[in-house]
Amino acid sequence: MSQTAYLVSCEILCGEGSDGALEGMDSAYVIVGVYAANDEEAMTKVEASLEEEGYGLVEADWIAPAADMEWEDEEAAVEAADLVARLATIPDEVVYGPLYPTVEEDEDEEVEEAA
Repeated sequence: MSQTAYLVSCEILCGEGSDGALEGMDSAYVIVGVYAANDEEAMTKVEASLEEEGYGLVEADWIAPAADMEWEDEEAAVEAADLVARLATIPDEVVYGPLYPTVEEDEDEEVEEAA
């Protein structure tokens, strides 16, 4: 069965001892890469890896074959290309991109009030 490189955008909870928690984050957004036969298998692998790394999946925002992705900005395209390149070197693993902290609603309001 052929394997496809999938990218998955996730909102995650940073459990105690996870890299995100060590960086002071309670929750974060991350894009992960994984080889799988279909999107269901990709999500199963991602969920298992997140749990193993100390994260909890809040929501998968989207999942798509990496080759089908179109990026709005160059930075996102570069990050995705890096993920796919790293995934090619370790095809049996789930590969994580950078963690981006989530912005709480009250923090959003403070930013708007300050503007």
